[in-house]
Amino acid sequence: MEKLVSALVFLLLFSFINGAESRKDPPPICSSSCGDSLEIRYPFRLPNDPFTCGDPGFELRCENNKTIMNFHGGLYYVKGISYDDHTIQLVDVNFSDDGKCSLPNRSLSTDEILMAIDDRYPGLVNFTYSYTLNYVRCSDSSVGSVNNSMVPCLTRNSSHVYVNVTNWSSLTSYDVPKTCKVIAMAPAFYEESVPVNPSYETVLKMQQSGFQMVWSVECRDCRAKGRGCVYKSADTTFLFECEKEN
Repeated sequence: MEKLVSALVFLLLFSFINGAESRKDPPPICSSSCGDSLEIRYPFRLPNDPFTCGDPGFELRCENNKTIMNFHGGLYYVKGISYDDHTIQLVDVNFSDDGKCSLPNRSLSTDEILMAIDDRYPGLVNFTYSYTLNYVRCSDSSVGSVNNSMVPCLTRNSSHVYVNVTNWSSLTSYDVPKTCKVIAMAPAFYEESVPVNPSYETVLKMQQSGFQMVWSVECRDCRAKGRGCVYKSADTTFLFECEKEN
C-alpha cells in the first residue's frame, strides 16, 4: 500500500513539474497573411492576430487583401519583408498603380528616415540606390534645373508641377527659384542607373519601386532603455544590439 501511495505522489509531482515547465515554453511561432501572399510573423502582426503574436509596435493593417503600414502618418503598401536581413519594402499607396500620376499620400523625405526618428526603423538599406523624388510647383515654366520631369495630371496653365530627382538628400528652398516651391517629397529605392534628367516614365518606375528600410526590435528596445543602438558586428549591417555601458 505504501508503495502505491508513493507511486501516486511521484506521478502527481512529475505532472506538476512537467506542467510548470511547459508553461515556461515560448508560444508557438505565429504566422498570418492578408491575401497578398506576404507572410506576416514576428515581430509584425495584424490587428486580429492573437495577442501573443507579434509586437504591438510593429502592427500592420489588412485592407482589400493588401498589407498596409502606417509610417509617420502616411499609408504604404508592404511589398516585401525579409526576416533574414531585417528589411521591409514600402510603396506609397498613391503610387501603387502602374502609370498613376499623383503626389505621395504623405510627404516623406529620405532625410527623415536617415535621422532615425523612429527607433523601430533605424535606417535605409542601401545608400547607393536611394533617391529622393522632390515635387516642385512653379508659376513659371522657365525654371532651369528643377523642371526635370513634368507631372502631367497636376500641371495647369498657371501652375507647373515637376519632379526633381536627387540622391538621398532633399531639395531645400535655396535650391529652387523664387517662382517655385517644394510641395512634397518621396523616398525611392531604384537599382537602375538614373540619368541626370530622367523622363517622367522613369519617375513613375521609381515611384512604384518604393523604398527599403531596416527594422529592428533590438534597436527600439535599446533606445527605450536610454541606451545607444549599434551594429552587432562589422559584418551584420542590419542586426543591432545595445551599446555597452561604461
